[in-house]
Amino acid sequence: MKIITDKEVYVQKNDIAYLNQTDIPILASVYTKMLNNGIIIIDDSNRYEFVKFDKKEEIEFFKKLDWIVDYNKVKDLTEEEIISLAQSIQQERETIAHKYNSLKSEERENHPEMVRDCELLEFKIYSLRDFLWFKQGHIKMTLPEGITLPKDFKPAKEEKDLPKLIRKFFPKR
Repeated sequence: MKIITDKEVYVQKNDIAYLNQTDIPILASVYTKMLNNGIIIIDDSNRYEFVKFDKKEEIEFFKKLDWIVDYNKVKDLTEEEIISLAQSIQQERETIAHKYNSLKSEERENHPEMVRDCELLEFKIYSLRDFLWFKQGHIKMTLPEGITLPKDFKPAKEEKDLPKLIRKFFPKR
């Protein structure tokens, strides 16, 4: 997910990691910010953290990446609207996949962008799912300072005890 303001753009580490797996050319300054402290491992503990980019070319770069969910466009949508949006993206993905699959095998080699577009749309659907889960309180996500929470937001519940699985095997006495 990305959050675009007047002076900067915040992008989740999860999106940057996925961007790194694509064939999309990435600005050197994006790499520099991500690797500033050496190698970074993105996993479930930090995938929803935001990285701030404030250079004009960085902001423009991320604005153009429409496969990254734009927080400002979805934050006030209802659950039904988010689901409907995901379904329309899925239909778009299926249309591209159908066109690709109808090509002869030798023609498919000339259209790798169709495969990439399907993969990017699928990633966007998963990002919408994560946003919906955030909005419903199923996952935690810390928004950058000054960014308002979505309407109908339900905070994630804090787990104060040991995880349920551990409690199952080691009940309190």
